[in-house]
Amino acid sequence: MTDLIRIPKVFYDDHTVNLSLEAPPVVRETKRHYWIDASSEHLAELLSNASFYADPRCFDAKSSPESGLFGLIASARATEQAIEKYLNP
Repeated sequence: MTDLIRIPKVFYDDHTVNLSLEAPPVVRETKRHYWIDASSEHLAELLSNASFYADPRCFDAKSSPESGLFGLIASARATEQAIEKYLNP
């Protein structure tokens, strides 16, 4: 059985659709989350991008709920935390 990581859809979709970057394949999904293959070669790229978006210095001035980035940043933070939790139990 493949190890899976549960992450929010918002950041993953931005990463793959809007930025056209590689990401681990989705194995399962619900309304708000994806379960991705933790053994994928693209896990490091997804983590790197999530860490960039989650960095408070990156979008600090634009991270208010009115900016439209608030949800993306929150999703990036949750993605980063989920991957880090998997990599460092």
